[in-house]
Amino acid sequence: MKEKLTEEEYLKILPKKQVGTAVLFFNSIGELLILKPNYKEGWLVPGGTTDKGESPLQCALRETKEEIGLDIPNMQLVGIYHSPKTRKGVEFDSLKFVFNGGVLTDNQISQIEMQTEEFDEYTFKNPAEAISILSLSLQKSVPKCLKAIKENTFAYIDSDL
Repeated sequence: MKEKLTEEEYLKILPKKQVGTAVLFFNSIGELLILKPNYKEGWLVPGGTTDKGESPLQCALRETKEEIGLDIPNMQLVGIYHSPKTRKGVEFDSLKFVFNGGVLTDNQISQIEMQTEEFDEYTFKNPAEAISILSLSLQKSVPKCLKAIKENTFAYIDSDL
């Protein structure tokens, strides 16, 4: 008969998950907002990793404020992207919650204050061009999320499928 685990033992063997967010913003002609990070290759959209106890939506709101200086209270969840990862020999799962931040007004765009500690520049590009220069995980998730926005549905993206 197998011995029962204590609650402490059980908690230690639970799988590790990294939870993050990505937020898709557009201008009035349908171009996607992208950011050029100064710490890695490829372009990104606003977003990041959740803090302890922070929900994905809270993270998306916080990262939007930190990275582009805008308070955008209404965001719609449009997709979830799952990917197994390995960093420095440690294996874990990554879950990215993708939100639609909507169309920014010209006034909001003029108020963008980019976080210069992490980013060198931002721009708006047509989605096809933007996707071609995004980070690998965003290249996999953004097209399906854009389709979900267009069709008013939801995208589940599994990197293994």
